[in-house]
Parts: sequence; structure tokens; C-alpha cells
Amino acid sequence: MGLTKDYQRYTCAGLCNVVNSSNGMIQAVDKVICAASACECINFYNIRTGEMTNHIRRDNHQVTAFKFSPNKRFLAIGYDDGEVHLYDRKNDDNNKPIIFDGHKRGINTLAFSHDGFTLASGGKDSLIILWDVLNESGKYRLNGHTDSITQLQFTLDDKYLVSSSKDTSVRFWDVLSHSCFYTISESISEIYGFALIKNDQLLVVGSAEVELIVYELNWLNQLKDETELENNENKKTATKKPKLVSEPLVGSDLIEEDNDQGNTIIRSKQRGRLIRQAKGRALQLAVSPDEAVICVLGGDIIMDIFRVYDNDEAKKRLTKKLRKAKRKLETKDEEEEKITEAEISKDVTVFISRIGEYRSQSKLKWIDYTGEFNKKDENGRQYRIYGMQSNNTLHGITITVDFKSNEIQCESLANLDKRGHRSDVRCFSVAENNRTFVSGSADSAIIWDLNSLLPVNRLEADEMKDIISAFYVPGDKYVVFGSKDGTLFIFDIATCELVNEYKKAHDSGIWSIVGLPNKSGFVTVGSDKKAHFWEYQMVTGIGNARILKLNQTHSTELEDEILCATISPNGRFIIFGLLNFTARIHYLDSLKFFLSLYGHSLPVMCLDVDIESKLVVTGSSDKGCKIWGLDFGDCHKSLYGHSDAVTAVKFNKSYEEKLFFSAGKDGKIIQWDAVKFHKIQILEGHFAEIRDLAFTHDGRTLISASHDKSIRIWEESEELVVLSEQENAEIEKDYLEKMVDAEDVIPGEGKDAEAELATKKSVETIKGAETILEAVEIIRTEKREKEINPRHADHPLIIAYGSTSHDHFVLDAIHRIRPAHLERSLLMVPFGYVPEIVKALAKCVQDHYRIELSTRILLFLFKIHHNYISKSIHLFPLIDDLRLRIPTEIEEVRDKISFNSAALKLLKLQLEDRDKVKIFKDVSQIDGKGKKSKKKPGERAALVRAKV
Repeated sequence: MGLTKDYQRYTCAGLCNVVNSSNGMIQAVDKVICAASACECINFYNIRTGEMTNHIRRDNHQVTAFKFSPNKRFLAIGYDDGEVHLYDRKNDDNNKPIIFDGHKRGINTLAFSHDGFTLASGGKDSLIILWDVLNESGKYRLNGHTDSITQLQFTLDDKYLVSSSKDTSVRFWDVLSHSCFYTISESISEIYGFALIKNDQLLVVGSAEVELIVYELNWLNQLKDETELENNENKKTATKKPKLVSEPLVGSDLIEEDNDQGNTIIRSKQRGRLIRQAKGRALQLAVSPDEAVICVLGGDIIMDIFRVYDNDEAKKRLTKKLRKAKRKLETKDEEEEKITEAEISKDVTVFISRIGEYRSQSKLKWIDYTGEFNKKDENGRQYRIYGMQSNNTLHGITITVDFKSNEIQCESLANLDKRGHRSDVRCFSVAENNRTFVSGSADSAIIWDLNSLLPVNRLEADEMKDIISAFYVPGDKYVVFGSKDGTLFIFDIATCELVNEYKKAHDSGIWSIVGLPNKSGFVTVGSDKKAHFWEYQMVTGIGNARILKLNQTHSTELEDEILCATISPNGRFIIFGLLNFTARIHYLDSLKFFLSLYGHSLPVMCLDVDIESKLVVTGSSDKGCKIWGLDFGDCHKSLYGHSDAVTAVKFNKSYEEKLFFSAGKDGKIIQWDAVKFHKIQILEGHFAEIRDLAFTHDGRTLISASHDKSIRIWEESEELVVLSEQENAEIEKDYLEKMVDAEDVIPGEGKDAEAELATKKSVETIKGAETILEAVEIIRTEKREKEINPRHADHPLIIAYGSTSHDHFVLDAIHRIRPAHLERSLLMVPFGYVPEIVKALAKCVQDHYRIELSTRILLFLFKIHHNYISKSIHLFPLIDDLRLRIPTEIEEVRDKISFNSAALKLLKLQLEDRDKVKIFKDVSQIDGKGKKSKKKPGERAALVRAKV
């Protein structure tokens, strides 16, 4: 057996440039702080200072949706693998999230109930899952939609859930009965969002059409709820739930529709359609805190603003429209007047109409209100919103509405434009001192600090656009850029000014700028089939300032477009990658042809030479990399690891190992051994095609840029990559994936059931089931050993758990399984182990040990194994005893908790009455106005207690 070679692992050391994902979301924390999804992170920004105050990150998984609870305490984040992570923002010490795993594909939307105790998630797998926030477990999943879920929202009383989907339907779900009781399917295109306003009586639906559909909802069960409230014997303790229905809308009695669908809960009437000015689909319908304004985002830079009128205003508008209509009628026919009055009463613009628009510089992808609005005067209000744009920036926008004249004024007051590029990064260049690097995009170039990953300077010029190549001039005082129109730009880094501009340096795009080994100049190659050689020249300008200029010494022309070029470190050869699928090697001094590297089936997109000038690696659009010998041009090996075109290849700077990285449009960066032809590791982190790679001059840091707007820094770590272990880990991963794909059959549930278990089978649930089986096997063995040897020592795991008995040990083992995975883990336990688990849990209930958890597990086991348990005669006495004992024990625990809660409240009142202070008072609500006065020591101590 030969020795295996180990390699150093590269890890992501940071990322920059990305402010938000192009298809991300934004949520307001307060009037200053907002949260935005950026690749795998949730970034918290201070919109006033432009700084990032905090971030939450999960490696290698993109954030697809997130939502704050109504009180901003909980933050739910949905990822592209279907997991939902729930963070408690008040518990900063323990930042570990609660993980809900039930979706098979990415999360599209999240919604909290108004009390914050229930979380609903909708995914691309067309499933809706409800999660219990307090119990940290899943409730159930709802099947019914046939395409991706686009939005979820609870009604005001949290009894019902409204969902929309790309299957062109809006469904109403009963949270208690787990069933869909009403469906609106009148849209002819995909539905992307909706808005519930006017006490959940008005539903505005946005789709891929230009029109918004408006429905009036009539909740029939409201009368029953009010009757029950009135007949309540103890009216003082009766809790009033939010009403779902207010007075009928204007013109509601004139619309007759028979669309009950056999339910006694709701009726809907289509009141009309509203025209949007924005093109494309209606991405989002955002409702203001006072439900007076609705902002609708489209597929372009226009945001339509609609105003919602209350019932009194709607009646006034109806009266005014009727008065105008009567004036236009030439004949005063009573029948015509009745028809006109009916038509105007049905008009949806009586209670909702478009009053204006906001135009941004780029497409608005998502907005959110800050939750506050200012009253300018009696007729005017000012709203503050955070807007996420598609060009990698956030804006703080104010919307001032005059409710008397329906005039609006919109203004962008703050933005995060300086935190990154507005478009994709296409090229890199690293300074010789390895302290900074420059990135170029279509709009500008930015110099970044490699340590802090913050922008140092921005290089801009009116003439500069579409930068596709960059090069640091030796000495780190100047930077040269090549554009898509063939122009060269020279910038002075000290002054950030454009020093020189060379138009028509090439007839078309300059794809690569390569420095000469003697540092006297560089070579530029472009789509015009030419390669130009330039040399540096310092001249004296205005004020005796030394300015860099370029002189073209010579050039050469090849038979096809040149897509890339590189020069061997020994300065002997220059190599060109061409559009005709070949790479040509020429002598650098004479430009005489040396070798042609032929073998790719598509154009050569990138190439590089190792530091010893012995190997050449080429990457092509045929998804492969080829390693060539520079002496004879022979192909050593063809390596295929990417699923799309290879866009960049880079050799490391080491003389000992010949390793190189390849990046592709599949978003992966793969490290290869160019001698042994091993795939060493895959650097996963980007979520879109990778544009370029660059190494620092010391060879310790790799920089990559992607279409997802992120620039990532990869550094060599002390961790080793052992290929044999990596292969075994991949085999084990494939085996676990096959086990997960084999779904279990749930007793009592059909294949097409409307409601199912919330969680899905995963690696965590499999491990949980193995933990339970292991605990039962340990107890079996311990009982046999105790019978043989009464002095037998307990199993080490029992001692580690601190269990006082064998029965308690079984429950302690189950308690270590996450609540979100518990039900699915119990489902995978064979029935042969169930009787022993039931007996152990019954003893725990008798001993008052974790009664709530024991009861939950027992009820679930009885549910899924009902057919077998009902035929097990030896379990009947135990079940009958549990039937009598569990209600009594649960009632005792509830009484104990209620008594302790009442005692704590009484103690609080006694302390407040004794010390004359309010304990746990919210300091933020203390009025700070007035002059400061000197406080006595006793008063100062009381204030400190109040703040604590």
C-alpha cells in the first residue's frame, strides 16, 4: 500500500461587494436598521451611516426568504435546501437556531401568526407547513397547491391561513381542521402575491397580468362568534378576538354571486380590476401600517401606488361620481338613472384607486415599511420604506401622500451605493504588496482593502464603461483597465483620477491584459484577433507632475478572436486562447509560432502556466480542463469536474506542488493536482456562474467573483485534505441520501392526504431513531446483566446522562433528539421496541418525570401503532392505567404552573408597593424631555432597578 498525499484545505475567509441578493428580500427592524438577504447571509444595515451592524450566516446555503415575528423578537430564515432556521433575537448569548426541516426544495415565503406562536412556510415543492414556535416542532403539512407557494398570511384571529401559488389559485385553510375550505381560481396567470386589508374584508391579488383583481370577502362565522361571546357567563373574563368583518363595502349588495363552494365560513365577490402602469408581473403588494396605501412592485423601475379609502370616504366618492353621472345624462329617465347608479356602485375605484408612482434608477425587487408614519398635517402623511433594487443596493425612501388632493411625493434619502458594484465584477488585479486588489465592472472600478474587505476608493469616469480586464502597474501607483469597446484607461491610485485614455487601442473588446516578465510593459489581446505590446513611459505634465503614458511597440495578428492570453514566468513563451478551439504558443521575443494545442471541442476561455514554465492548463466551454506539456505540446490529461463551461483557471505559486484551481459557470471552484490528476477539493459558496479568479502574489489567498455579486476570499488553512477519507465521506453521503429518499409509510395517512406530518425524513431523524433503538438495547442488556450479577455497574451512557433509573434513561435519550425531528424519528422505530418504550414512559409519568414530553410521545406512539397496540392484550392494563393517570398528572402540572405564576405576580406587586418603583419597566418609553435634575441616592438606586 503506497503512501497517500495530503493537501492543505482552502476555506472561505470572507466575502464583500454583495449588498443584497438580486432575488432576495428586505425587512425593516426599525426606522434606522433594516435586514436584507445577501447570498447565504442576513445582513443588518444602518441606513443612515451605511454600515453593517450585524449578520447571520449559514455556509453553502442561500437565503431564499426570511421574516420577523410581529414583535420583532423571532427571525425565521428559509434556505434553498428547504430548512427553516428560527432565531431568538433576545437570547444573544445562545445564537443557535431552532431548525425546522420539512420541505424538499427551497423556501419561497414565511408568515407568523399575529400572536407569534405559529410559523407557516411555503416552498417550491408546493407544500405549506405549519410549525409550533413554542414547542419547537412541526404541526402538519398542507397539500393542495400544484406549484410553488408565493405568499402566506394569517387572518386577524389566526384561525385561517390564506395562500397563493403559481398554480393560479388562492386557497383558504382552516388551521384547526387542517383542511382547505375555499378556493379562488379566477386568475388566468400565475399569482405572485396578495394583500388582505380592511379588516380582512378586501383581498387584492397580483399576478403576471397588468391588472390587479379585487375581491370582497364576507366571513359568515362572525355572527356565531359574537353570539358565543355575548352568552358567555363570565363576561368580565371573556377575551374579545379580533373581528374579521366590518360593515359591508359600498355596492356590496348589488353584486350577486353564487360561489359558496359548500362551506359555511366565507363568501367572495369579485369587485373589479385595477390597472398597473408597471410592466411584467406584480412581484409584491406592500401595505402601509395604517392600510391606507398599497405599493405594488412590477417588473421594471415603476412602483405603482394605490390608495385605500375608508367607508366614509368611499361613500363621499360614490356620491360625487353619481352627481357627475347625472349631469352627463341628457334625459332624466328613471331606468337609466338606476342602471347608472348600479354601475357606479360596483366600481372598484370607489374604495381603492391608483394615485401615483415612484420611479427608481433600477428595478425594485422588494420593499418594506418601517412600521411608523408621520402626520405632516390633517390631510398629509409621510411613510418610510426600505427598497431593495436589482443592482445590488438598498435605498431609504420617503413617500408623502396628500389625502385631500391624492398627490404624492417620493424621495430617496439614503442608500448603500458605496458598498459595492452595481453590476457583475468581470475582472481582478492584485497589488504587488498584497494589501489591496481592484475589481472592475460595467459601471466603475473599486479598490478593496484585502484585510478589512471594505472599499477604499472608487475609480470612475464618464467615458469608462463595460470594463472586462484590469492590471496593476508595477509599483502599485497606477491601474490600467480595458473596456468592451477597445479603450484603455489609466488611473492614478493616489488621486483616483483618469490620467490617460487610449481610444481604439483595439477595434473591439480587450479580454486580457498580461504584464511582461521584465515589468517594462504589458500585452493586450482582444476580439479583433490582435495582440498589442505596450511599454511604460513617464512624462512630465502640468505642474511638473509625472504622468504614466503608453507606447505601442509592436503587435501581431492571429487567425481568430483571442479570448485569453498568458506569458510563461521564464519569459520565453506567450500563449493565446482562441475562438477556434485551440491554444497557440509563440516565442515572446520574436512572436514566431512554436506549438498549437488542439483538443478542445469548444473555444478556449482561459489558460495559465505553472511557476516553473513546464505545464499549461486550459479551460474551455466544453466543461473540461486539459493539462499540456510546454516542451512538446502533448496533452497529459483531460479533467472533467464541472457541469458547465470553465471560465477561469489559476496555478498556485508553489514550486513543490503543481496544483491549480478551475472555476466554472456552475458556481464551483475545484482544486486539482496537475501531476497526479486528483480532484482535491471543491470550494462551494458561490450561487451563480464565476467570472474570474486571481491569486495574491504570495500565493496564499485566492479571490473569486461571481454573477451573484459576491467577491469571496479563500485562504489556505491548517486543516488537511485526505483523499481516501474524502472518498469514504462521499460514499457515506450517497448512502444516507438513498435512505432519506426512501420515504416511510405513515399509518392512517393516504398518499394524497390533504394534511400530513410536518417533518421529512432526513439524516437527523435517522440518527434520532438510532439513538432510541440504542437506548432500548442498552436497557435490555442491563436488565439481563442485573439478573446475573446484581452488583453489575451501570452502562457508561446511563452515567453520562445522569439517569436515576433505566426507565428515566429511555426518556433522557429521547429528550436529546430535537423536537422538530422527534415525530419522524419515532415513526422509524419498529413496533418490537414500542412496548418497552411505553412501559418506560408510563413509569416516568408515575414518577412525575418530564410529564409533558412523556405524554406527547405516548400519544404519538398510540396514534401510529394503534392497530398493533389494540391487539396487544398484555398492554391493556397499562393503557387503562395511563388513561386515568395522564389527565390527573397534566392537571396537576398546570395548576402548579398557574399557582407559581400568580405567586410571582403577587411578589412583584409587593416589591413595587414597598420600593415605590416599577420593576421591569421599559426604559425606552421613559420620557426624556425636561431639564436634568440632581437625584438623591435613593432615587438614583430606584431608577437603576427600574432600568434593570
